[in-house]
Amino acid sequence: MESEIITKEKYHTNLQDEKLHWYVLTTKPKFEKKVNEGLNKVNIVNYLPLQKRLRVWHDRKKWVETPLFPSYIFVKIDERARNDVFGVPGIVRYISQCGKASILKEEEMERIERLCSYLGEVDIEKRKIQVGEEVQIISGHFSGMKGFVVSSKGKCRCCISIPGIDSYASIEIDQEEIQKVI
Repeated sequence: MESEIITKEKYHTNLQDEKLHWYVLTTKPKFEKKVNEGLNKVNIVNYLPLQKRLRVWHDRKKWVETPLFPSYIFVKIDERARNDVFGVPGIVRYISQCGKASILKEEEMERIERLCSYLGEVDIEKRKIQVGEEVQIISGHFSGMKGFVVSSKGKCRCCISIPGIDSYASIEIDQEEIQKVI
């Protein structure tokens, strides 16, 4: 039976890989490919999911590669090195939930890769919170409270009920700070 000899370098590499996580960055509009090139130049592992779409103009048709997720690019990086990406022009911020940068699982990245390998067109829809839906506030000062969305242009306006005095409070809150109650 052969046993694998684990060298110091290989052990260090394995430990290093365990500390790397997939994060999602937002870019300026139409900057995804430029950001991809910039991250490659500074040796940051990144993934820009592209799909081929048939674009039709009045005088011609052409197949073009477009980002599957407009204004998003994925980076695999150590948490301590997360700020290194901001040296690349066009990066806006990390996608976050509850005030922390969102980490994608390997399975989620594999799903995205499979979507990109599909020969048909793929439409991505974000979960939108609609007016009238019950939501729970997941971060910030009102974390844990529930309410109803009364407006969702830009920031959401939520109403938090105070039934004992037959009233409600209306607050403005970022959509990232709320989630639908299921």
